[in-house]
Amino acid sequence: MPKQLKQIYKIIREKGLKLTPARKIMLEIFVNSDYKLLNASQIYDLIKKQSKKTNFSTVYRNLEIFTENEVVEKITYNEETRYKLREQGPQYHLMICTLCHKTKPLPFCPFGELETYIKNDTDFLPIKHHVEIYGYCKKCRQQQED
Repeated sequence: MPKQLKQIYKIIREKGLKLTPARKIMLEIFVNSDYKLLNASQIYDLIKKQSKKTNFSTVYRNLEIFTENEVVEKITYNEETRYKLREQGPQYHLMICTLCHKTKPLPFCPFGELETYIKNDTDFLPIKHHVEIYGYCKKCRQQQED
């Protein structure tokens, strides 16, 4: 079992959630997805290859449970909702390819100056934030040029 999957299972247990067969398969799909964003239908189709017993409502319900418990992240772009494993740890920020849906974390936080402004010059106290940058990865740019 991959180390990442063991860590996720531990997080699930710590949050008091059961590791049902459907949840295990869903988490395996996310771990093996190469950080691609997946919609509920894609996840359902991949699960059906392994478990004929799982229905779409189970997938959707588990995605909501994973999202509420910060195991999976819900990202909406162009009115479509997709999901990916949530990076564990401090704040993180993503670059997302709008063609292949691969995601890559930024190696730093671009929020610093804006956060200082918000804290000092507004009547708002930020407690967390998330930045998403949409564009095209190198491979997709090269395919568009061909």
